[in-house]
Amino acid sequence: MSTAQYGRIAATPAADDMALPAWRRLATDAVYIAIPVAIVLVCWQLFAKLSGVPAALFPPVEAVGSALYAMAAEGTLWSDIGGTFARLLKAVVVGAVVGTVLGALMGNFRHWERLFVVPLNFLLAVPGTALFPLTMLWFGISEMAILSILIYEVTLTVMANTWTGVKSIDVSLIRAGRAFGATGASMFWRVLMPSAMPSIISGYRLAFSRAWRILIIAEMLISVGSGLGYRLYWAREFFHTDVVYAGLFTVGIVGLVFERLVLRTAEVMTVNRWGTVRELE
Repeated sequence: MSTAQYGRIAATPAADDMALPAWRRLATDAVYIAIPVAIVLVCWQLFAKLSGVPAALFPPVEAVGSALYAMAAEGTLWSDIGGTFARLLKAVVVGAVVGTVLGALMGNFRHWERLFVVPLNFLLAVPGTALFPLTMLWFGISEMAILSILIYEVTLTVMANTWTGVKSIDVSLIRAGRAFGATGASMFWRVLMPSAMPSIISGYRLAFSRAWRILIIAEMLISVGSGLGYRLYWAREFFHTDVVYAGLFTVGIVGLVFERLVLRTAEVMTVNRWGTVRELE
């Protein structure tokens, strides 16, 4: 095979995407995000106008947009987003660190696996939302009642995915690492963790999605004074349907933006750059 043919094979779509300027990649991602959002909004507007459902139950897009604008102008939108994100980041950082460390120990050392596998499987069967009565007894109606549940969910999810990722590493990679002199800490950081990173990043994504949903529910149950879930509950109490839909729209958009900007960026900087996942053509 000629050098030119090798060059054509090497120039895969994934490599071309990585070679694009950052603004081009961001613009492409924005287009793929905007298209389905636009389709949903058009279908929403058509249904609101043509279905005959009262606007009090299913308001049109402009009513929801007006409510969203009013919330932003008053400052409640930003305080709610800030309050929700402050709780989320605290829980995700603590849970991700603890879960990654424990999962890596379980996947790398037999006695750690035997010690934690039964408690892990037991706790995974207990949903975080089922612990709300217990945490409210312990901590009362407070921030800690919410954070403890979120840390619980994030830790278990990341721990399970990290454990699975480290255990699933191809033995040939470990042998190759040993052949190149990797042992101990060098083997762990240069072979095991990079190879397990797809599962670890997947665990972070799954943990974020679970924590995000539980957090919104928790803010509805516990009167914390601010937060997207708190605003949804408040709007439902006063039958402000447009505010309810505006809040739901905000929950979805904020979660999507965080996933694309933070988790997707972490994936690009690690597993994509290292070539441990296959990019779709």
